[in-house]
Amino acid sequence: MKIKDYHSFNPDWDKGKTRVETKTILKEIGELQYKMYAQQKYSLLIVFQGLDASGKDGLTRGLLRYCNPIGIKIKSFKKPTREEFAHDFLWRVHKDVPSKGDVQIFIRSHYEDILVPSVEG
Repeated sequence: MKIKDYHSFNPDWDKGKTRVETKTILKEIGELQYKMYAQQKYSLLIVFQGLDASGKDGLTRGLLRYCNPIGIKIKSFKKPTREEFAHDFLWRVHKDVPSKGDVQIFIRSHYEDILVPSVEG
């Protein structure tokens, strides 16, 4: 698999169909969250990665409509602090990994901690 084989534009994309599919998936995550919270056996980590203003926060709000806020946490990664820079790039991520029964949403991911310094030099 090579990234060059995938195109960022799909001429067959349908906004209405995508909205319906997204709502279906969000409802399903909400239903599964109740089961996970009750069983305390599994956890779920959802990572939203995208450019600024790409809809990460809006998608998170949409998901919260279908989930119980008791079992869901949200972490938005900003520029690493001085303390975070003193550790490896996963240090600040590990403390926010979801416990069993919980759902954790990462708005942006730890991959940015690797990519941004590499790209910006």
